[in-house]
Amino acid sequence: MTVTADVPTRLTEPTPTQGPAPSHSPPDTRYAPGIGLARGLGWFSIGLGLAELLAPRAVGELTGVRCPGLLQLYGLREIACGVGILNSTRPTEWMWARVAGDALDLGTLGAAMVNGNGDSGRACVAAAAVAGVTLLDVICATQLSAAAALEG
Repeated sequence: MTVTADVPTRLTEPTPTQGPAPSHSPPDTRYAPGIGLARGLGWFSIGLGLAELLAPRAVGELTGVRCPGLLQLYGLREIACGVGILNSTRPTEWMWARVAGDALDLGTLGAAMVNGNGDSGRACVAAAAVAGVTLLDVICATQLSAAAALEG
């Protein structure tokens, strides 16, 4: 093999991807850090969203948020995020949408805490639970964002 100065040489041969994808396709993210957690949070979103959509009064009783219509809208948001996460090979944006939704939830729970309708204790407990899930959402979204940045 002759090498000229103006023609770069390839040190390794390209390895083809599995399946019908062309060899230049981006790496498969099914095994990216955070993808398993994202799938779990996607299912959690759908379950919570269905509860908020179908039983807003019961959710309001548990959380201290006494706005059934608002809880139903939040339920639709949760279902949309869950379906988006589960149907996406790269759910990074959907995970960040969950983080934004968590901020809305925490704001709503904060308003319920200061409302003075006797539900501040329930709202406080619910806010603590949402804060825990928010932490998981942020960790997952950050991992997925880092994996996407490495892909280029």
